[in-house]
Amino acid sequence: AAKNEEPDPQPEYAVDIKLAAAMRISGEEYGLPNNYFLLAFADDADCVELGVVLVGAEEDTILKGGNYTSNNETLLAELCELYVYEPEETEYTIVEGEAKVEVDGENYTFDITLADSEANRLHFTYAGVVLDMVLEDNNKEVFFEAAFFDGRYYGDYYGPQSGNYYVNISDNGFNEAGYSLPNSTYYCLDLYAPLYEGGKCDNVPLPIGTYTFDPNNTMAPWTIGASYSNYRKSDADGNSGETTKFTTAVLNVTEEGAELVVEIDNVIHTVTFSGRPTITDNRIEKVEDVIFTANKAWANYFGDMYSAGTADNFYFFLSDVGIDENNWEMANGKYYRFDIYTDIINKEDGIAIPYGTYNIDLTNSLAPGTVSFSSSLYYIMDDNAEEYTYSGFLNSGTITFDASGVTAEIIINGVKHIISYNGDITYNDQSPTGGDGGDDDGSGDDDGGDSSDYYSTLNGDYVCTFDDHTLIYMYYGDYYEIGYRNWTFAIMPNDNEGDYVQFDVLTSKTNYTDFFGEFTIADSYKGYTAFTGYIDGYLNGSWYYTDDGITMAPFKEGTLKVEDAGDGKVKVTFSVKDDRGNTISGEWCGNMRNAE
Repeated sequence: AAKNEEPDPQPEYAVDIKLAAAMRISGEEYGLPNNYFLLAFADDADCVELGVVLVGAEEDTILKGGNYTSNNETLLAELCELYVYEPEETEYTIVEGEAKVEVDGENYTFDITLADSEANRLHFTYAGVVLDMVLEDNNKEVFFEAAFFDGRYYGDYYGPQSGNYYVNISDNGFNEAGYSLPNSTYYCLDLYAPLYEGGKCDNVPLPIGTYTFDPNNTMAPWTIGASYSNYRKSDADGNSGETTKFTTAVLNVTEEGAELVVEIDNVIHTVTFSGRPTITDNRIEKVEDVIFTANKAWANYFGDMYSAGTADNFYFFLSDVGIDENNWEMANGKYYRFDIYTDIINKEDGIAIPYGTYNIDLTNSLAPGTVSFSSSLYYIMDDNAEEYTYSGFLNSGTITFDASGVTAEIIINGVKHIISYNGDITYNDQSPTGGDGGDDDGSGDDDGGDSSDYYSTLNGDYVCTFDDHTLIYMYYGDYYEIGYRNWTFAIMPNDNEGDYVQFDVLTSKTNYTDFFGEFTIADSYKGYTAFTGYIDGYLNGSWYYTDDGITMAPFKEGTLKVEDAGDGKVKVTFSVKDDRGNTISGEWCGNMRNAE
C-alpha cells in the first residue's frame, strides 16, 4: 500500500496450516488416468490429513507448476478430503478451491486455498519433495546399442527340462579378470532354452527364438528367470552399483543379432545387439545319481490350515536314521522333507497321504498334487546333530505314493536323487482339531508336551549374530487402509549364510519418510506395532530364521527399536520372545537399502 493508505486486510482462515509431508497416491485402483494427481498431505503433529486431486494436461505423467482451480476443473473439489483430529475430530466437505504449484527439480511448493460447504476458508502450504512422484525424465524410453553380448552355458545343472544360459549385454563388457569396467551398463539375463545336443565346446550357440519374462522362475524353455535377471551400472572406478530387477522383459534372438525390450522402474529400455553372442561352455561334469533307500518315514498332518477349503497339507519326511525320542534329528542323519498338498481327505477314514504322484511346484501354489518348493529340503546333520553339513532345495521332480511304498526322483543342485521306501508311515495329526505329535518341521519339543501350536525350532534363548549384514526395506503406504503407514524390513546376511530377522511394522499417520521409532510386537493394527509372526504360505509378520529353511522362530511379544545413527546408517535393537517363550535378541547398525 502507498503511504497514508490502509493496507489490504489479511485473509481470515478457519484453518491455516503449514504441512510437513506429501506423497502421490496411485489412481490406478480407482480407474483414473495418469494425468490425475492424487496428493496426500499431513502436518507434523499427526492431526491433519488433506487429500487433493489435481488434473494435468492429457499427456502429463508428472505434476507441473501452475494454477489449478475448481473453476476450470483442474482441481476436483468433490474429490478433495480434509480431516482435522484436534482439538476435536472434524471432517470438512470441500466445494471449491485453488492450488498454486511451483516446481524446482524434485522440490515442490504448494499454496492451497479451499472452501467448505459452511463457507469456511481453509489455507495450506507445503514445500519439499512429493514421495512416489516419478520424475518426468524417468518416463522417457531408453534406447541402448550394445557392443558386447556374452555369457555362460550351464547345461541341465539347474533342472532336466532346460538348458541354462546366463548372459550379459553391455556397452563395454568386462576386464580380463571378469570384473565390471568403469562407467559401463549391464543387462543380465537368466535364460532357459532347449538343451544343447552337442558335446562340450568353446562356444555354445544361443538358441534362436523368443524368450519371455517368467516371474515364477519355472526354468521352462524359452523363459527369462526373474530372480537372477537384473540391470546395473558401474561407477568411474568400475564398482558395480545396486542391481534393479525387471518388471517385464522379452528377448528376441535371430541369426543377425538380438533385441531386448525390458521395463525397469516404469521405463521401457530397448536394447539392440548385432552379431551372434559368445557363450562359453561352463557345463559341470556329470555327477553320479544319488541312490537312497530310506529306513524311516513320517508325516505331520496340518489339514487345510494353509490352503483353506482347497487342499490338505502334509510335511513328509524320509530318512536313514529317523528322529530321537524327543523328535529331534540325529547325528549324521540324512533327511528329505516334502511339503505336500493333497485333495481334502476325510479324517474319519484315517489320516494318510492319498496315493498318486506329486510334482515339485516352483510357484508354491499350494494346490492339490503339488510339493511346495520353498519348504521342501534335503539336509544332512553334523556329528553333534546341531547344524547341517549340507542342505539343498528340491529343484524339480516327483514323489509317488502307492501300495508298494514311496518312490521319488528329485533334482537337487543339478544332481538326480532316486529315493525309495517300503514300510509303514507314522502320521502325527497337527491340524487345528487334531492331537499332538512332532512340531511343524519334525524337530523336537523341549518340554515334551503338545507342540502342535509351536512354529519355533529353537531350544532356548538366542542372541543373533550380524557380522556382515544389510537392512533391506520396503514401504507399502497405508496398506491396511487404517490410516497408519506400513513398512517391512529384513536384516539379511550378504553371503546368504547366517541369521535373518524380519519385521512388519506400522508407524504413524504422517510418517511417510522413515520407520524410526519404538515398536511393540503385537497382533493388532495400531501405530508403532510390529506384527507377530504367522504363516500364510510364507513367513509373514516378524520372524527369526536361517537359510536352511528349517531353523525359525516367530516373534510373539517384546520390543523393537529403530534409530537414525547418522551418516545414512540405521541402528536396530530388539528383545522378543517366540511361541515357546525363548528370548531372541540382537543389535545391528549399518546401511539400509530399498528393496525396489
